[in-house]
Amino acid sequence: MPSESFDELLKRDALREKDGFEKRIKIRRILAGPGKIIAIPYVVEEKLIHGDFEPTGEHGQDEAGRGEGEVGSVVAEIPIWGDEGEGDIDSESDSNAGDGEGSHGIETEAYQLGKELSEKLKLPNLKDKVKKVPTDEYIYDLTDRHKGSGQLLDKKETLKSIIKSNKILDRLDENNPDMTNLVVGPQDKVYRVLSRERIWKSQAVVFFLRDYSGSMIGYPTRAIISQHLMLYSWLLFQYEKLVIPRFIVHDTVAKEVSVDNYFKVASGGGTLIPSAYKLINQIVEEENLTRDYNIYVFQGTDGDDSDEGELAVPEIEIILSYVNLMGVSLLGTPYNEGRETEFEKYIKIGRFIERNNIFRMHKMSYRNPSDKENEEAIKALVTSG
Repeated sequence: MPSESFDELLKRDALREKDGFEKRIKIRRILAGPGKIIAIPYVVEEKLIHGDFEPTGEHGQDEAGRGEGEVGSVVAEIPIWGDEGEGDIDSESDSNAGDGEGSHGIETEAYQLGKELSEKLKLPNLKDKVKKVPTDEYIYDLTDRHKGSGQLLDKKETLKSIIKSNKILDRLDENNPDMTNLVVGPQDKVYRVLSRERIWKSQAVVFFLRDYSGSMIGYPTRAIISQHLMLYSWLLFQYEKLVIPRFIVHDTVAKEVSVDNYFKVASGGGTLIPSAYKLINQIVEEENLTRDYNIYVFQGTDGDDSDEGELAVPEIEIILSYVNLMGVSLLGTPYNEGRETEFEKYIKIGRFIERNNIFRMHKMSYRNPSDKENEEAIKALVTSG
């Protein structure tokens, strides 16, 4: 029996949905350097779970993000995808993720993915807040004018020049003009001339902020990583590739990490969300990013926090004073299902939801989100109304 191509397998797997079954082939995307994404297919094995599921672990049902120990201490290191063993990336493809040549992955242009998302989800075009900057790109256009010779006659400017010359020669009576009596000199003809024009574009910095505390292991982290890759691709398309991504992770302490670590690193510690806000504000101020960059902040968290808003609200206010947009994906976990998180409480205190032009939040329930649900989350974060 001839082997099927990957596209054929995807089409056959899509037919499972029509029969009422979930797809088995999933795609996990990894950022593989500037503007490159590796799409890694994996197979989801069906599982049978007996009995009621009860969340376990040190945090407990009502105290997620408030574990014992000193602030900043890491309780344990946990694999980012949890312990299910589902769809883990093997060492060969993982090690190649940075150079875009993983033998188990399909390399795609993040820019092209962003274009497809914009068209599919009807995402809006962005408005710039800062001036455009010159690039090393040029176009050639008929923008300059030249008298006497050139590539294209500018009829309007030529007529103005003829009238002006004939008024000087006293050959034009303004009260009773006789256009047949006008003389046309060689220098009266004005031409458009092909010229080299530098392209000016807007540029952006996007901060991707991920809660990597113990309660985020598994489905929540997978959803955040998938959404952040799509958001990065969308911004690349919007800003014609002039986008600088910055990656922030936090438990009780925030740190800036490389792209590889952002999509791999995990922690078993507690949670202090404002530590990440403070770090972003510090970076923006020290590097004076507001001068030349449109700034975006996209955050993924389960919302459990050891802060009740005293630290977070002032830091969010600072962020909203300079960003084009701040979008937060709030992921449900077994620890917070059915209750209001600390994050939601202090977002209400700050009345940030009312500032829909620059702050948006999308809440997802606890379960493994589909690609469609992640796409709907993107649409909610970047589309007003």
